[in-house]
Amino acid sequence: MILPTKHIKLSNSLLSVGATLLKHINGTQTITLLWNETRILPEIRTFDRFTLGLDLLFMMDIIEFKDGLVRKLEK
Repeated sequence: MILPTKHIKLSNSLLSVGATLLKHINGTQTITLLWNETRILPEIRTFDRFTLGLDLLFMMDIIEFKDGLVRKLEK
């Protein structure tokens, strides 16, 4: 489910969800604002997929969550 396979399309993988979320994180913003911006996208669709995508980005050390705000980490 994280990576696409012959049974899971790229658009249904968490890698795609994470990439979509990453495109929409501009500066520092709240989770609610990010959810409102991305919930209509076909890759996201549900809050479960949204949170799993954020979890993946957090575990990969691409984003940080601090004081109720999410932001991209500079590498």
